[in-house]
Amino acid sequence: MFWAFMAALLAVPVGVFVIRPRLATLFNKDFQGVKIEAIVGPIITLTVFLAAFVVAQATQTYQRAGQNAIGEANAVSLLSENAGMLPDDRGQALQAASVCYARSVRHLEWKTMERGATSVATDHWAQQFNLEVPKVLDGPGALVGQIVGLNRTQSEMRELRMYEASPHLPQTTIILMIAAVLLVILLLSSFAVADIRRRVLVPLSLVLATLLGGTLYLVEQLEEPFSGIIQVQPTLIKEVEQRMSVTFATRYPNVELPCTADGTPTA
Repeated sequence: MFWAFMAALLAVPVGVFVIRPRLATLFNKDFQGVKIEAIVGPIITLTVFLAAFVVAQATQTYQRAGQNAIGEANAVSLLSENAGMLPDDRGQALQAASVCYARSVRHLEWKTMERGATSVATDHWAQQFNLEVPKVLDGPGALVGQIVGLNRTQSEMRELRMYEASPHLPQTTIILMIAAVLLVILLLSSFAVADIRRRVLVPLSLVLATLLGGTLYLVEQLEEPFSGIIQVQPTLIKEVEQRMSVTFATRYPNVELPCTADGTPTA
């Protein structure tokens, strides 16, 4: 649609220098033409519409990030529970990896996501899942099927969580929105009628600038759901990690977990 953009730009000189002078001869001398609000109005409407669209998209990103984190935590919790049902303590290694994985996500990867990176420790425990799951494939069919499915779900949810950690709105959309906001503020503060005094115009313009500027800031915060002031908290993965730690210590009192308190591998 680049041609439409160029056509829109070309329409300006055509209207001003070609059509406008010829239209003047068709009306009486008292014809005042189109008032300035007829030009400013569509710009304001477009800016509000664009802001609403961008905020809606950013809000969806924030919500999906939270949902993916919840899905991942549930998958790890169920994976540990099913591994504990395997006979002869064959699921011990999977249970230990589940605890360490949850710890590393909560304490390490949640911080690295601020720069869009994964945690080395979490990568390690995710790989341990892939190594340990094949070792229990000869177990009870129902349990093994659930373990394999939960391992796949955990991997998918983690990938989606990492994907949502980075901004996805096109840079062009953000630039266009910033330009529209600045243009609206300048137009309304510059073309205000002379009857409005500065002591009234300045506060009103500041309120408008605060609202529109706050909208831009809100978009930035929602687009990066694991950093900033408004961020998804590792609430559920924290609860899952604490619960699995207690369960593992109760079931295997003489076995040490292969990780530190933050999920860093000890070996």
